[in-house]
Amino acid sequence: MTLELLIIPVAAFVAAVISGLGGFGGALILVIILTPIVGVKAVIPLISVFATCNNLSRVFIYRKSIVWKTAAQFTAASIPGVYFGAKILDWLPERALLFVLGLTLLGAIPLGRYLKKSEFTSGVKTIVAFGAVFGLVSGATAGTGMFVIAGLNSAGLRGPVLLGTDAVIGFFNGTMRASVYSALGLLTPQMILSGLMMGALTVPGNWVASKIVSRMGDNIHAKLIEALIAIGGIWFLGKALLSA
Repeated sequence: MTLELLIIPVAAFVAAVISGLGGFGGALILVIILTPIVGVKAVIPLISVFATCNNLSRVFIYRKSIVWKTAAQFTAASIPGVYFGAKILDWLPERALLFVLGLTLLGAIPLGRYLKKSEFTSGVKTIVAFGAVFGLVSGATAGTGMFVIAGLNSAGLRGPVLLGTDAVIGFFNGTMRASVYSALGLLTPQMILSGLMMGALTVPGNWVASKIVSRMGDNIHAKLIEALIAIGGIWFLGKALLSA
């Protein structure tokens, strides 16, 4: 228990720094670290509270760079999917959920590379499409910020503009997910308190990230995130196979 009390705040701080650098990746780290401690069914609702706090602090840091119209379009498109995604989380047995998490993480690597290399003109329809997919997937799994980053990247957003707009979307998405999980009985008051305590560490974490975001090469960060995603995906699939 003493070790867990040390691991959780450190993981929350590191997760905030990682997500603050690239817009995603923090939730993936928490999923890997927290699942053995709180269980696969509890980790996703718990992270929704953390994500709300994490994105709120980023909204404040990048408040002058946010494209509010794009954020509103993306968020509106994601709302219906969050509910249905949460129902999937409630319905799926633990082993199947582990498979979904593992496949989602491993599939994110080639998807992210493909979207990065693809060149197409993005409009409202593209933003709405990414938003709808993000809402559904985020309701059932964690660490789906790559869908937001891919959609905003396709719209030509870069640097602080991308990170700030992503933070607005993430804040509203986290709030919606937490509300739905609470209504379904998947998020208890104790879990909310734990998530808020973890969320408090996102303020210094995002501050640190904002100071180094312009100095860290995109290549290094991208490779680090891909490595973490791959490790996490393999870990979840292995755990699902061993639980058979």
